[in-house]
Formats: sequence, C-alpha cells, structure tokens
Amino acid sequence: MPDLYLQNCRVFSRFTTPLSEDDLKAVRIACSLRRADRFTTLAAAAVKAPAGQAFPATLPPSTGLITVSAFGPHKTVFATLDDILDYPEDMILPVRFSHSVHNAAAAYLGTILAITGPTFAVTGFEAPLFAALELAQTLLHAAACPLVLLIGIEERGSLTQAAPALAPERFPTEPEEIVCAMLLSTEATAGSRRVIHERHPGTGTGTGTGTGTSQPAAACTLGLSEAAIRQLAESDNTADLRLSPEHAADL
Repeated sequence: MPDLYLQNCRVFSRFTTPLSEDDLKAVRIACSLRRADRFTTLAAAAVKAPAGQAFPATLPPSTGLITVSAFGPHKTVFATLDDILDYPEDMILPVRFSHSVHNAAAAYLGTILAITGPTFAVTGFEAPLFAALELAQTLLHAAACPLVLLIGIEERGSLTQAAPALAPERFPTEPEEIVCAMLLSTEATAGSRRVIHERHPGTGTGTGTGTGTSQPAAACTLGLSEAAIRQLAESDNTADLRLSPEHAADL
C-alpha cells in the first residue's frame, strides 16, 4: 500500500476549537440545512464552520467521502424509536426517520460539497477511525478517487451520557463531542503529514501511550486520544502522525 498523507485537517472539540450553537446555526443557514438534525449539522460544520483552521472551499468532484462515528445519530435514532412506540405507523415523521440512518450525513455532505466520488459511512466501537483510514487508503490505492475527505463526528446525548455505566471498561468517562475533517491523499506535498496506522496491536509506538499496551480511554471517541487531537489541530506540525488500534484505547 502507498503511504497515506494528511493534506488538511480541522478538529473541533473541547481540547481545540469548540463549536458553539451560533456556529452551528451559521452552518445551517449557509448550507440550507433547515430540516437536518444536529448530527448532520455537525458533519457539515467540519468543513463549513466559520471557526477553525482554513479548509479548501471546493474539492475535486471525484473526491471520495467517508463519515465515521462510534455512536452515529443516536439522538435521532432514539427519537424515531420513541415515535414508533408512541404513535401509529402513519404518524411517524418521515424526515426524522430518514435522518436516523447512519449514511444520511454522508448524503448531505456529498450534496453540499458537490462531490460524487465513492461514499461510505463507517461505524463501530473498535477504533472506528482506524477502520476508516484503512478504507481511505484502499480507495486511494485502487485509484477510485484522487482524494478522500474523512469526516469524524461524535454527538453528545443520552447514549454517550450512559456509556460509562453501560460499558465502564471501554468508557471510563463520558465520551467527548468531537468533529474532525481530514483530507487525505497518497501524495506528499508541502505541509502534508504522513499518517502511519498500524494494523496489529502491541507493535507500534503511536500517539496514544507510546508503550504498545492498551490504556484506559481519556473520554474521547473515534480512536483519537487527547494527545492525537491536539497534534491534529497543530496546523504547522508536519511530523508523522502514528495511530494504531491499541493507542486508540478502545475509545
């Protein structure tokens, strides 16, 4: 496989640049997201929010798109399930139901950014960002697209609040809300960073612990430690970025 390079990155979180509700309102207006749920708005904010680092205003139409989330639009999913339990079938809100699908945000993003490359929605609790990076590298290696835009989204809600009680070994504290955009290619350019994602646990010296052993998560998701989030947000940092499942610490 060819090397993977991070061409541009934005990270919105408590540890870097937080997104305010005013920022999300501005994104809704700018992208005509009148009916979109908050999860979709967060996904759009990854590239369209006025705050944060500069990001390309346009991308090649053939750019690939991957959205990744551990919890997905769980607030919308639960609201839809409540409707199913409380109301007859013909009274279920179709707009809410359509937003409960994990790939709805990817569909919105493709329209907003006018890109038509291969599109995937990745979800899972076992280091989902790592799986998404592997998929991005495969798409680029196969020449399916010249660039891949990887959007990571975690929205806080009732499920994230309950996560420490439901799975304390995996979530010792409540997962943080985070949105990130990573523009990836296989070409080294000025200012780009090589992304090294290691397949086998216990063999690397990644960004998380540096010991090759799994450590408890630090209240983050997507497979990003707090240290990795801060490094991603450093626009002038061109050092290699090492990520591996064990350093994601089962986030």
